[in-house]
Amino acid sequence: MSFEEKMKQDLKKDLEIPEIVEQKIQDAYKEIGQGKLRMKKPDNRNQKRKKVWTTAAAAVAVIAVSGTVLYSNPVLAKNIPVIGDVFAKMQENRAKDPYAGKDKTAYEKIEDYSANVQTPGSEAEDNGVTVTVSDAYCDGYEMYFTMTATTDNEQINQKKYLLPEKSQRVQVNGEECAAELCLEKAEDGSFVGLGHISADFLKKKEFSDQSTVNIQFTQLYGTGENELSTTKYVEGENLISGEWNLKFTVNTDASNNQTYEVNAENNGFKVSKVVKVPASTYLYLEVPETYENVQMIITDADGNALEKFGGTFTDPEHGVYQIKLQFEQTDTDQIHVQVVDMDQSTNDNLVMVAEMTADLN
Repeated sequence: MSFEEKMKQDLKKDLEIPEIVEQKIQDAYKEIGQGKLRMKKPDNRNQKRKKVWTTAAAAVAVIAVSGTVLYSNPVLAKNIPVIGDVFAKMQENRAKDPYAGKDKTAYEKIEDYSANVQTPGSEAEDNGVTVTVSDAYCDGYEMYFTMTATTDNEQINQKKYLLPEKSQRVQVNGEECAAELCLEKAEDGSFVGLGHISADFLKKKEFSDQSTVNIQFTQLYGTGENELSTTKYVEGENLISGEWNLKFTVNTDASNNQTYEVNAENNGFKVSKVVKVPASTYLYLEVPETYENVQMIITDADGNALEKFGGTFTDPEHGVYQIKLQFEQTDTDQIHVQVVDMDQSTNDNLVMVAEMTADLN
């Protein structure tokens, strides 16, 4: 087993926060506004055991190791931006979701900045299934594209989702990478979905000014709301095989991105900058290697917990880890970061070892 694989396994274990500790973290959000949570002098006598950084609100749904990204993105899956006419259907789907009103502003911005895809190859048909990419948007950090699939297969049309699963292959400018894609049944009978590719999926961690995207898949799986992992897939019933090859281009538009050089420091921790883009807000942190097991309580100007759903961190250089945390888009003019040392904390007492405020004015 490689070092990276071992780290990924260890991180998955570390992400499981005991219920009583998680409750204490949630209680801390209430204490922030009441001024009850105060910094305490840290005790660094413990020997190193493990490296964990999490945001209390989301328990770090996404972590990257040595530049490689692990994505498990329930926020993005639940809150799908509305792009172009195709996503009027998705808006109808989201209206039934308990999170329907969440991040409406961010999604409207993405819709405003998206462009219609007219590239030859943006539609493919095989075995009675037609797949179309209609709109796309890239802000330099994230790329989104809409996809619609239609079929006359009655059994497949009874399913809630249509997924390419493991047969999917994606390339950006010839480089193979990952992509998140799930198509959901709309009221008119078609399946619609939002594709997502992060710059963190690419080797250089950035998109070119113009990206050519190739998407290929040979199988589409029809699934229900709570499909069992043991479900058997049968051709024509809940599985359609074929060959769908899609190609489209996306221009990167960073004109609406805002970068704030913050450089707020405390006890060796540092918030270096914050970047706001139409789809997300990014917080760049530096964490001393000497801290073993910390959680970060991150709130906006009003003390509301910011919802984290992505992030990366690098191997330490000069004793410091560079961390990037991704949040849902926010218009707050301040981001507060409080760092809790979980090794020194108890169920009755959270030990805060750093506190920083990023002013975004």
